[in-house]
Amino acid sequence: MKETPARHTEGTISEGLVASTSGTNTLPITLCTVNPQKISSEVLKQMAYNDKMAELGRISAGVVHELNAPLSVIVSASQMIMREEGVPEFVRELIERISSEAQRLSQMTRGILNFSSHEEAGDHADVNLTVEFVLDFLAYEASRRGVSLIRSLDHRLPVVRIESNVLKQILINLVMNALQAMEPVGGRLQVESRVLNSSEVCLVISDTGPGIAEESLKRIFEPYFTTKRPGEGTGLGLFVSRTLVENLGGRIEVQSSLGEGTTFTVTLLAEETD
Repeated sequence: MKETPARHTEGTISEGLVASTSGTNTLPITLCTVNPQKISSEVLKQMAYNDKMAELGRISAGVVHELNAPLSVIVSASQMIMREEGVPEFVRELIERISSEAQRLSQMTRGILNFSSHEEAGDHADVNLTVEFVLDFLAYEASRRGVSLIRSLDHRLPVVRIESNVLKQILINLVMNALQAMEPVGGRLQVESRVLNSSEVCLVISDTGPGIAEESLKRIFEPYFTTKRPGEGTGLGLFVSRTLVENLGGRIEVQSSLGEGTTFTVTLLAEETD
């Protein structure tokens, strides 16, 4: 094959031509090389942050696994005490509370392990089950921020063309953004699922937060753009979420104005049925 090499300098993009195997036609190409010294500091910071979070995830999974054993002992011991006769009523109430809280913590740890699992997933997801998982997973975060979680789920929904773990990531990004926006006064967050038409379903995430200014709304999906305080976010959550959805043929839309809350609508393709 005849070639016409494209000259390029390190860290630049240049164009050239490559001859076809017949030698009669030429094809345009673009060459791109990366100079490590020219990588922006923001990208380097993000790479370091990703590495740190990955390591934190591995450590957390180990800690959570170790917590499950004593929690199981607490639950079992509580149930054994409850079966004993002659236990004073006030002691019984305390034991019931201990057992209930231990079971709640055990459920949370299982949720963390499931979320951090890297097992292969299918290419479709049950939207309502995923919503239930995410809202249960973030229930404590909502409670400590004074936010009420409301679910309005259409149980006629078909499965959608997206991996369950990807949908979890998108929902967690959107819900956490809403929870953080409603600090410190709290509020209400509603997640609604519904059928749009024969080929699409949608998720609507609405909050009663302060809303988003028009100038910020125009840039809301840009990478590294954030309205959060320093240290609270990287500005990549919405960018990544939109990219994931659009790569699967879906879309994310946002409506908001100051003082009137914010609504994100995620539209996904339904799985075709025979």
